[in-house]
Amino acid sequence: MIQSAVAYSANGKIIVAPVVRTTTGLGLEVDPGVYPAVAADIALAIEDALAKSAVVVGHPQQSEWKGFFKPFQDAAGVRSHAAFMKAAQRVSIRVVDNQIKITPQRNLGSKEGFAPISDAAVFFPIGDKHGAALAVLQLLN
Repeated sequence: MIQSAVAYSANGKIIVAPVVRTTTGLGLEVDPGVYPAVAADIALAIEDALAKSAVVVGHPQQSEWKGFFKPFQDAAGVRSHAAFMKAAQRVSIRVVDNQIKITPQRNLGSKEGFAPISDAAVFFPIGDKHGAALAVLQLLN
């Protein structure tokens, strides 16, 4: 089972969320939480998000997509996706071969979203959530 999560820095807030898989294999970011920029809190958030990501959910119907990102906008305290994306930073967090892989992503704007910066990915042993949290905070700074 794939375990993945995402962390954002948006509007001065750190947001961490699990990425669940749909029955078609699409990754969906769900249930965002806002956390203080403290390594211990981010480590717990990463552990929790990765654990919650190991599920498969039904693929949303076309009518269900509108407003899908609203919980992230609410977490950041902004009204629109464009406002969220204005200065947002994002990293993906995945468990790969018993390691935590953290990949920074380039903000391409509200229309294009984010693109991974694959050659800048960093790896941590699966048990080093604290090290992973420190890397997340550094990459989101």
